[in-house]
Amino acid sequence: MACPNTGCECSFCFVCLKQRGPNTIKPLTSTLFFFSTELSTVAMATVATILDDIDDKFCQCCLCFKQYEDPRQLPCLHRYCSGCLDEEIQRTHGDLKCPLCQQEADVPEDGAQGLKKDFFMNEIIEFLDIKKSFQDEETHECGDCSKMVKARSYCFKCSEFLCDGCHEYHMTKKSLKEHRPYLLTLQDVKTKNLTLQKLSSLKQAPMCKIHQDDVSRLCCKTCENMPICTACTYGGHKSHEIEDAISLATVKKENLRNQLAILTKSTDKIKQEVKKTLQLQKDVVATADTKIAKLEHDAGEQLNKIGKDLEVVSEERSNAARQTRVKWEGEREQRQQAFGEKMKRRRKKHDEMEHKFESNMDRNIEKSNETYNKKEIKLLSEQGKVEKQLQEGKALISKEKGNKLEKTEGVIVNGKDTIERMQNLIETGSNILVSENNWTAIKNADRVCAASGSLILELDGGFSEIDKVLEYPQVRLSLGGAEKMTVSDMAVEVVIDDIKRKGWFINGVAAAPNGTVVITGGTRQKQAHISVIKLDGEISKQKLIGSNDQNPFCFCAFFRINEFAIATHCNANIGLYNTDNNTYHSTDLCEVINKEVRVWCITADGSNDQIVAGCEDDPVLYVLNGELQLTSTINLPQIVRSPADILVNNGTIFICCESSTSAYAVNMEGGLLYQLPTPDSTNRTLPFSMCTSNRGSVYVLLVESYDTSSVQECVITQYNPDDGSLLTTTPSRAVRGWMATAEIDGAEKLLLPSQFEGMLRVYGLEED
Repeated sequence: MACPNTGCECSFCFVCLKQRGPNTIKPLTSTLFFFSTELSTVAMATVATILDDIDDKFCQCCLCFKQYEDPRQLPCLHRYCSGCLDEEIQRTHGDLKCPLCQQEADVPEDGAQGLKKDFFMNEIIEFLDIKKSFQDEETHECGDCSKMVKARSYCFKCSEFLCDGCHEYHMTKKSLKEHRPYLLTLQDVKTKNLTLQKLSSLKQAPMCKIHQDDVSRLCCKTCENMPICTACTYGGHKSHEIEDAISLATVKKENLRNQLAILTKSTDKIKQEVKKTLQLQKDVVATADTKIAKLEHDAGEQLNKIGKDLEVVSEERSNAARQTRVKWEGEREQRQQAFGEKMKRRRKKHDEMEHKFESNMDRNIEKSNETYNKKEIKLLSEQGKVEKQLQEGKALISKEKGNKLEKTEGVIVNGKDTIERMQNLIETGSNILVSENNWTAIKNADRVCAASGSLILELDGGFSEIDKVLEYPQVRLSLGGAEKMTVSDMAVEVVIDDIKRKGWFINGVAAAPNGTVVITGGTRQKQAHISVIKLDGEISKQKLIGSNDQNPFCFCAFFRINEFAIATHCNANIGLYNTDNNTYHSTDLCEVINKEVRVWCITADGSNDQIVAGCEDDPVLYVLNGELQLTSTINLPQIVRSPADILVNNGTIFICCESSTSAYAVNMEGGLLYQLPTPDSTNRTLPFSMCTSNRGSVYVLLVESYDTSSVQECVITQYNPDDGSLLTTTPSRAVRGWMATAEIDGAEKLLLPSQFEGMLRVYGLEED
């Protein structure tokens, strides 16, 4: 396949690599490595590889695509022709990196010639040349008789082809008995069962370079493992460190075997990491899709509400205009009937009055239209903001999704490259171990161990992991800050007769979007009660849970459709109550977190499947899912030690802290965002409870004392959750208690139970 840049027949030549720049190195590297791996897989798969299965392509250099000429190995053990490496050294000005794995390599002073020769490839090439001669029936000069004949065998001891006669002579002559183990016959090649192990057994030990008739059976470690004979130990190597070649090869093979075992174990670990990251990629996409779907759902709900509000405004406009006309037309008719005769006599005056009447009516209608025009403009503006924020949020999540996929792809590529490097080392080392030539182990085991040791150290530094890869930025649909709302001065008092008559108390209230109101508290029998109430004081459903010798405080929060999160104080149970079937199930938080605590407050976020519990004198919040399983903990800032009440609003946690007598906002990781200010005009500054409204505001009940038994002056404060700014303050007289908002008859109300009076105070909320 021709290179698209230069037209050369390489498809990824170094000219292209240089021209395309560094961004293309990885893809080119992957292609080269795939090519090299594909060629070598056949021969490297097992140590008992059938050599006849190897074809000529296996011995092709992946730089020049020709058969290796004087193959040399880099420290990473990838092989190339020495000439190709010299060209690469010249091209990179001595800054040599392996073209396959990009591992840096030191360049010897004499260039590629200073790199280690590739023993394995040289043996394979030698075998392929001999095999080709046999298969092509080429004529060779017989090494004994010098006749030009078709060779029958090859003697590795003589390094010569032999004719039939000389082969028989080798097999029968006693003086050539030592040559017989080193004979490769035409029949050996034809049976196609020659393995690398058998090939290595055909190669004799090297001859001594000084005493050329003697076989080297010793190794001089002082002279870089030079093969020597016994006579050498009395000569130039007399004082050197000498070892028996077989013993040294055994030790080196054992070291190599241990190193490969470690490397194999590390390879399995990396494969698991790559597999895990591939799954993580799928989760990244799924999480992003879920986030976008939720964002679209939330925006859809807001847009639907705005659409309904626009319809209401339009209908109210029409009704107001119609009622105005009916009223004025009625008055006109009455006046005309009463003063008909008089008006006839005083037509001029009547016309003047009629004109004035028309003008007044038009002004009233115009004034009414101005009011509704303002409402429409505001709603249309909010609609535009929601649509814009939806698009910006989707773009932000999509961008983050792309970044995360890019990061995980980098981890996967790095992992696969590492696995390929490991496999190359394992395969090379395995071929050394299977070889019966001791000098193969002596000459090569150390550099395989060095290469694998370097890679193992690199892996000990930690495989690239991606922390919090599934976390996305919080996208909030804000309509430009919470609106100022006026809390009505007078409250509607709803007496819950059954609670009051029995002397039970109330310390929790929550409401569902459909208007279902749940109150919780304790009984005289030291049980906790969960009661579903109507706003006429009637109890529609009730559940009694647990028993305790201490005060059975019980708290609640709306979780999701028909389900409320419930927390009991003394026995630290967290549970879910279903208003449809009046069922309750729970878990013991003490057992879950393995320590004794007393739950003091609870909040829930059903859209994110989160129930958050705060405990008395505990600076940690505990997050559970809908299965009541602990999913995480949130360590609060040092200033927040004992939460009295908490709520979650669009990814922000608001906390009433009894120990510091202040209210705070923190993020979902526990980082402090800001402190909520208290009004300067009041001495009621102790935050006791809080709730959020459908319009996004946060309401906090400020008391002058944490005494639970007496009626006292309180202040209801409204805050903008975006920056914590104080919007409104409303004085109230009540026993301290927990608050909630509820949609009642199409209007939002503020609910404030009176703890010991069996009563619920309902306040109206109106735009300021």
